[in-house]
Amino acid sequence: MDTTEIVVGILADGVDAPVSTEVPLVRPNRAVTVALDNDMSDMFLMRPRYELMCWGSSDVDAHGLAISALHALTDAAETHPYLSAVSLDAMARDEWGKDGQARYVMTVDCVFNIE
Repeated sequence: MDTTEIVVGILADGVDAPVSTEVPLVRPNRAVTVALDNDMSDMFLMRPRYELMCWGSSDVDAHGLAISALHALTDAAETHPYLSAVSLDAMARDEWGKDGQARYVMTVDCVFNIE
């Protein structure tokens, strides 16, 4: 089971912005990237931690996109056949962008039931 593919799919359906595992060469005003940060799986559950980077046209827009992404994941945990839990580890404004575009970064812990 590719948990990253599942997370990208949930976000692509749940937010009004392109979602990818890679930063596009020409980034749109709004975008979300998904990166596996850590994986604490065992023989019963997959427990990946993801870093989500949310770009927006303004600080308020980027923050709103991050909140929307979090809601999309937590809502999916109630109905998805494999994703059973999502929790926010941290969210912060990311001021290190080279291009000065507003963005927020967050880490989320997910729990997937193994097939």
